[in-house]
Amino acid sequence: MSDYIPVSEEEKSSRFHAAQELMEDGDYEEACDIFENLAKSFPDDRGIWWQYLSALQHARQTEKADECIEWCYKTFPDDLGFTLSWTRTFDARADWDECIRRRNVVLKQHDPRGDLCYLPVIIEIFLPLVEKKDFGAIRAFLARYWDVLTRFNQCGAALYFALETIGDFERQLELCDIFLERCDPNDPVLDGINYANLRVIVESALWNRKIVSRPGSKTQILSFGQNCLPYSMANRWGLLKYIGNPDAITIFDLGAFGKNSAAEALLSDFESFRNLDNYYESQDPAGAPRMMHRPSGVHFGHERGRTLIGADHKAFFSLINKKIDAFQSMWSKGHSLLVYAITGECDLAEFVPSMEQILAQNASRLLILNCNRPVQECPESDHVTYFHIPFPFDYSWNEINNFTKDIGLAFDTRITAAIKNEIDRMDREQGILI
Repeated sequence: MSDYIPVSEEEKSSRFHAAQELMEDGDYEEACDIFENLAKSFPDDRGIWWQYLSALQHARQTEKADECIEWCYKTFPDDLGFTLSWTRTFDARADWDECIRRRNVVLKQHDPRGDLCYLPVIIEIFLPLVEKKDFGAIRAFLARYWDVLTRFNQCGAALYFALETIGDFERQLELCDIFLERCDPNDPVLDGINYANLRVIVESALWNRKIVSRPGSKTQILSFGQNCLPYSMANRWGLLKYIGNPDAITIFDLGAFGKNSAAEALLSDFESFRNLDNYYESQDPAGAPRMMHRPSGVHFGHERGRTLIGADHKAFFSLINKKIDAFQSMWSKGHSLLVYAITGECDLAEFVPSMEQILAQNASRLLILNCNRPVQECPESDHVTYFHIPFPFDYSWNEINNFTKDIGLAFDTRITAAIKNEIDRMDREQGILI
């Protein structure tokens, strides 16, 4: 940063436009210098502060950007834009404690039920609460603000996201009915969400809960990788016995176990995952710290951010051990259906034979869902079922605007039908009446 050079009123416009041109050319650091001089010369001009903040963010001058938005938030407390930006500052870095703290500060000052301008504070607090798995706080916020959140179409996605996380299917059904009342019967889409299709998912989930809780059945579904698709879909469609229990989430549920690393982890009794020295810190694309498992290349995208990792990584290591314990506790009971989605590279010729003995010993089965478009041959096994169910084009399994489309619902239905068929098969083998 060059020394402060005061800018006169006559120079203000030309210097401002010069900085904007530098921004357009990608010369963000030079633009920062000009905007800083302008901001110091005209400290009451909010427009200049906005542009300065944008330049700092583009230049990745994180600390100065933090100082800038903190100053603006305190100096212009009546400015909604600065207030919302202040609450969002740490979202990309996944510092969930600070994200929640700042929003709670604002909510003590402004009630969204009386001033709807602050509704985004409630909508956006669900993400850090979900990532922290603070289910109690999620339920409290839903109870407190349900009446106002259900009044606006743009709140639907955040509401469902929170309800799906805690497995509250009854409230999901209520949500669908509220929003469907506003829809044309021939066009049940609001803000990109097809609520008629979403209601089908919710009704199916309520029925599926009865399937997974059949009297006498020991069958349980466990996500096995390669990513969070098996956990997300089984949770969405009511097929997990531990829905709503954050302490039961396993290491495979939200981990990225590429190639054959899931089998290697299970067969080795997670030995290398129990060693803190095998982890190192990297950054995700947004710049948030995340942990990597060096021997396998597994990364933990849902355990990112300083809140969950901790300054010395011990918080992360404790969390991972807890998730390993959760998996092993359920796996040790036997009769598990491991659901495995192929979304990247996988050597099935090695993967399937390596799993046969442990599946037989555990009275368990492995359901492999190949979601890639290329066909892949799977070795035959008495303990393994294989389906090729490729992703639709331009589809994401965890985005509500995608999975409530007709094509998304069809894809989800094929996945869940395969899972339910395996549950029925395992229950019959236990002598359970279907």
